[in-house]
Amino acid sequence: MPGDVMNTDVYDGRHTLIIGEVNTGKTRLTEAVLTAWCRQGRSEEVVVLDLAPVTGGRIGGRIQRPADFQGIYRVAEIVPPRLSARTEEEAQTLAAANAQAIEKLFQDPHIPGCGILIINDVTLYLQAGDYDRLRAVVQPIETALINAYYGSSFPDYRLSRQERRLTDRLIQDFDSIIRLPR
Repeated sequence: MPGDVMNTDVYDGRHTLIIGEVNTGKTRLTEAVLTAWCRQGRSEEVVVLDLAPVTGGRIGGRIQRPADFQGIYRVAEIVPPRLSARTEEEAQTLAAANAQAIEKLFQDPHIPGCGILIINDVTLYLQAGDYDRLRAVVQPIETALINAYYGSSFPDYRLSRQERRLTDRLIQDFDSIIRLPR
C-alpha cells in the first residue's frame, strides 16, 4: 500500500551516512530505505556493495534484500579483523586483505551508471583502504546511502584509529549524517 512506503525524499539526491555503535540498527535502517526504494519500483537503479563480514549473528551482518529487489548486489569475502585476529599485527594484515577484496567491488561496471549506491559497513574498507579511491567511487553517484561503525566498542588498534579518522572525513564530506543512539 502506498501509505506504508517510507518517505525516501530525505535520502534522494543526497549522500547520506548512517553511523553508530555496534548493534544500533545501521544495517536495519539501510534495509528499510532499500525496501522503500523497491516498493517505489526503483530497485533497478540500485547497486549494493555489502562489505559486512559473516559474523554468525554476533554483530553486524549483511543486508537482507527484499523479494522484489531487481538491482545489483555484490559482496566480498571479508574477515572481521578485530573479531578474528589474535594480535594487532594480524588484524592489520586481515584489514589489508579486506581492502584489496573491496577494491575489486569498486571496479564493478554497474556503479558509474547507477542512480543509487548503497554500501553496507564501509568501515571494513576504511580500516586499511584508500579514502580518495572510495570518494572517487561515491562522489559521482546522485544518491548514496552508506553505513559505518562509529563507536568505542573495539580495541584502540592502529586500524581502529584509521577507521575513525576516515569516518570523520566521510562525516565532513556527506550531505546528511544520521547518528543512531546506543
